Amino acid sequence: MIQVGIVGSLTAIKKHTEVLRQIQDIRITGCWINGDDGWVTDAETGDRYASDGALTGHSDALIIAAGGDFCPDLAIAALRTARHVFLYPPALRSVNEASHLMKLAREAGVILRAGKTGAYNVKGLVEVLRDRADINMIELQHDYKVTDHDNRKGIHAALLADLEVISSLVKARVISIKAKGHCMLSSEPDIINARLEFDNGCAVNYNCSLVAAMDEFLGTLVLRNRVLKYDFITGELTSSSVQPSIKNEDEPIFTERVLVGNSDTLTGELTDFFGLIRSGPAFLSVYENGFEPYLLADRILDKVMKTLVRCS
Repeated sequence: MIQVGIVGSLTAIKKHTEVLRQIQDIRITGCWINGDDGWVTDAETGDRYASDGALTGHSDALIIAAGGDFCPDLAIAALRTARHVFLYPPALRSVNEASHLMKLAREAGVILRAGKTGAYNVKGLVEVLRDRADINMIELQHDYKVTDHDNRKGIHAALLADLEVISSLVKARVISIKAKGHCMLSSEPDIINARLEFDNGCAVNYNCSLVAAMDEFLGTLVLRNRVLKYDFITGELTSSSVQPSIKNEDEPIFTERVLVGNSDTLTGELTDFFGLIRSGPAFLSVYENGFEPYLLADRILDKVMKTLVRCS
């Protein structure tokens, strides 16, 4: 039986508790609410925890479903006492902090896993692909309808969610990044254009816009023998492939349309997390533990800020 603690808002605690109840051999030992004042409070008694150590001592694994400056310190305290940790990358303050957490997890021999922040589940699309090594190129176009133009924060959140999609589709190491940004509505970038090249030969051309009047997320995947066009919001997938003709005529194009569901990702993520814990000590690389999108987002934004094109 794995003892699990949850830190987050009431909504986050409820969401994660519902999922944990579906996983066998899990016992929730405590739920702690993070307040705006930085304190962590027992959800049942309302008592404040005086130290991170007092909180982490109740569990074998800690789920940090919250944001705030206290989250990295809580994760560090948990890892130093050999507790497994599941958290979300936006809770971290820097790339160096992420690297430090991964180092602590390796030294303690525990599982450190980053959860997805986006709403797009590519599991169904991956099943259609069958062999991800078959992807030659991906074109992604994401237009967000937004009302808040705190763009340094907004573009990072949007970029992070999209890179989670990319990293799920391309299981390979990034060897080259080219990126630039445009400012349309503020002094911070609200349009990003980027090209990522991977060590398996795949390339991704990506556009993210926060100034669009619509909310649209479209992708084109070029494979060796077919082209897939996918709407990440509606789940509609159009597959076009060449079918050789017996009569040696022009090879006809075969088109098929299907719906691929964007189902909940959290259940699968937490199931995998506890499966790794049960399988014994293992250190996950940056390409496996969910931190790669976070690290890539910072690299892309760094290049964007250096090559920023300011539009009047």
